[in-house]
Amino acid sequence: MNTPRSPGRGWAPGSTTQPRRGGRSLAGEAAQGAGTGAGTMEREGAASWDMGLLKTFDCGEFSNWEKIGSGGFGQVYKVRHVHWKTDLAIKCPPSVHVDEKEQMELLEEARKMEVAKFRYILPVYGICQEPVGLVMEYMETGSLEKLLASEPLPLPWNLRFRIIHETAVGMNFLHCMSPPLLHLDLKPANILLDEHYHVKISDFGLAKWNGLSNSHDISIDGLCGTIAYLPPERIKEKNRNFDTKHDVYSFSIVIWGILTQKKPFAEEGNIYYIMTKVVAGLRPEIPPISKSRPESCSRLIKLMESCWQSEPRNRPTFQEITSETEDLCGRLEDEHKETMQQDLGLQNFQDSNSEEMQMLSTKLRRQSTPPFDKDYSLSELLSRLDSGISQTMEGPEGLSRSVSHSNIGSSDKRLSGISSVDSAFSSRGSLSLSFEKDTCGIDSAATELQKKKLSEAILAGDTGKLMKILQPQDVDLVLDGSSGLLHLAVEAGQEECVKWLLLYNANPNLTNRRGSTPLHVAVEKKFKSIVEILLGRKINVNAKDEDQWTALHFSAQNGDESSTRLLLEKNASADEVDFDGRTPMHVACQHGQENVVRVLLRRGVDIAMKAKNGWVPLHYAAWQGHLAIVKLLTKQHIGSDLSMDMQTVDGKSPLHLAAQRGHYRVARILVQFRSDVNMRNSHFKTPLHVAAETGHTSTARLLLHHGADMEATTAEGHSAFLLATLNGHKATVKLLLENMTNVCMPSERVFSEEDLGSSESVNLSESDADAQYQLSLSSTTGSLSSLKSSIL
Repeated sequence: MNTPRSPGRGWAPGSTTQPRRGGRSLAGEAAQGAGTGAGTMEREGAASWDMGLLKTFDCGEFSNWEKIGSGGFGQVYKVRHVHWKTDLAIKCPPSVHVDEKEQMELLEEARKMEVAKFRYILPVYGICQEPVGLVMEYMETGSLEKLLASEPLPLPWNLRFRIIHETAVGMNFLHCMSPPLLHLDLKPANILLDEHYHVKISDFGLAKWNGLSNSHDISIDGLCGTIAYLPPERIKEKNRNFDTKHDVYSFSIVIWGILTQKKPFAEEGNIYYIMTKVVAGLRPEIPPISKSRPESCSRLIKLMESCWQSEPRNRPTFQEITSETEDLCGRLEDEHKETMQQDLGLQNFQDSNSEEMQMLSTKLRRQSTPPFDKDYSLSELLSRLDSGISQTMEGPEGLSRSVSHSNIGSSDKRLSGISSVDSAFSSRGSLSLSFEKDTCGIDSAATELQKKKLSEAILAGDTGKLMKILQPQDVDLVLDGSSGLLHLAVEAGQEECVKWLLLYNANPNLTNRRGSTPLHVAVEKKFKSIVEILLGRKINVNAKDEDQWTALHFSAQNGDESSTRLLLEKNASADEVDFDGRTPMHVACQHGQENVVRVLLRRGVDIAMKAKNGWVPLHYAAWQGHLAIVKLLTKQHIGSDLSMDMQTVDGKSPLHLAAQRGHYRVARILVQFRSDVNMRNSHFKTPLHVAAETGHTSTARLLLHHGADMEATTAEGHSAFLLATLNGHKATVKLLLENMTNVCMPSERVFSEEDLGSSESVNLSESDADAQYQLSLSSTTGSLSSLKSSIL
């Protein structure tokens, strides 16, 4: 992008062309005033800016200008410092031509930010000459406003509490200055987040020293994005001096936005109506918060309500607020540990597959503590590494089928070893070591240690620990079981850890050894909330594992109606087939999942689609005896003019399959819907042949009642009667004899003793001595009447 230029006169602090006032340079005034707090800016003697305070930058020092934001404050550009080799942000005034007033405002803002150097205040480096702008640290994640607007699903509770606490700590620092520095424009847009989602408070354009300014200094113009954060006294009393309680009220609305992930009074388009509501004591409505919220959330809501009290003196100070938020953050971690202990004690992860995960967890705990786990100094740590100490690290392996392998990239991308990002409420420091690529042994050991720590944190559901130690490059780590961290978190059902990994841009489409994505795992284990989270990302909902199963196949198998609906809403294909040619509809019918079948039918799924063996969904339902599904499908077949007698590769109709398994009620439904009782399969067997051969007498009676042909013969020339007789099914033989009017054996002959003596002619079972005996009786005379009387 071309460098933005001002068409008017260029201006640089300290240059000969800059505007003058009283013979002194504005840069000199700002430099002298930077260390005086709220005191009157000295105007005696000019002082050049240096890296100790603020620096004057030339336009040529920056490259890669990219506009990343704009508004009433002006424009913000992301730039690359040519010599520093780092990204910075430049905030330029809204006017193309910068007048003296805007120059003074910019210098004043820079001075305040320079004075307010603190961990949670955005660092400022100096002033750019042309275009005129404030040079600041670049925040990778952007603003809290952007995060709340772009994140479709709830943020991790640990992150919400941490952002609230860090914002309170930053504001407390400003108010602890002497005199206090009031921000006066605290809102999510002015709370920036670094790559680790730590807070940096920015935009001091409206900031005032306490007691030195009143509300006349701020115009109501352009306050559409800010009006909801203004306290009622600011609206009612124009002559009132600002005080610290102004920021406290704004902070309460920030808390509301973090809890709800919404904009306050978003439904109101008229700012004057919002002002009227605020003055009347109305506040943004607190909608129902998710059931999974921690108990500490109730206390946080009470804190928020105390901060937005109409009477300023009833609002707490930021010192009181930080004490409360620090305690809440600690309690949140304790709550989670207690919950995890209860869950482990009650359900042991509720799944047999999780036994392997528990064994893994135990295995990790049993490992001797590696030398890196202790608080060694850098020199001690390197000394131990150089002395040849080797520590075998074992990461998560042997997880269940879903979490076996990953096609994740190599861990060579990892640039740092042991590193942790301290949270504001942690009393422990963090150790951050960087290793050069040529120290392969050290880097490998440190990476293995990081894997172990991350795995333990995820398996324990310790989001607080995960937030401290997770680095952006960690999401690409491959565990010993060839799974990614996201697979591990999903397998363990750790919803908050899943959210945090996704915030760090973990790839939800990565696959493990079995070809399963995290979505496969979540759906298979019926973790609905995690399924929702994953579907909120750019994800391939039709990804297939090694068996060519999609996530929809798993939801169909499990009868998971909620996940099925979610997947279909995200355009999951119901026509994807596995290695056996089965669609999710085939799978749902096979496993008797009526609720999923109904959902798929409403989506217009093709019920005539055949699997590799030629089976349609009705075949699976009939074979398994799922009566309710058979009823649904038969009605669909009739309504769609589809044949009830669709045949498999070996010629079987649904009625053949029901007869073979003896599913009497299923067979009754099929014949009621005009299924052909005399349909022949590839061996010329009718359903009656199958029922007689398998000895399902009730089904045979049903078929006879609906016109089944008793005289029909198979390819081998066997009648239903003979098949029942040869297989020793007495009840079926009796039924058939009772219904016989003129039974003829094949070729109009009767069996002789030679026939019975030949195993090839009748293939009589040697184990069925009784049947052989009855046939022997009849064969002596060769008459049907003697056979009938002997059996009856």
